[in-house]
Amino acid sequence: MSQPTTHRLTDERLAWLAVRDHFAAVARRLGVLGTAALILAFLGGGGRSRGAMVADDQRHAMTGKLGDYAFAVDDAARTLNKDERARLRATGEVPDWFVADVERRFKELRKR
Repeated sequence: MSQPTTHRLTDERLAWLAVRDHFAAVARRLGVLGTAALILAFLGGGGRSRGAMVADDQRHAMTGKLGDYAFAVDDAARTLNKDERARLRATGEVPDWFVADVERRFKELRKR
């Protein structure tokens, strides 16, 4: 099966592919409360099944966060100018401001 060519992909999709790994790693971070909950689940005597439930909760939260990042990337990609779009298509790289703009949009989306 051949690899899809970039001319068949939208700019929004190309932008997502450029930053997906970064935001997947960000979405996986548990934070202080998530880490504390995981530790308490294992120390609380619930054993493996309780830990598995916490892991499932974290996985669900990560999936929701990653989906919200995807929406934010789409929104940010729509603001790319002609030169930024050409660079994205040629190199697969987003502009320097892009990740920070996605983070801002993500936070706005999560407030709603």
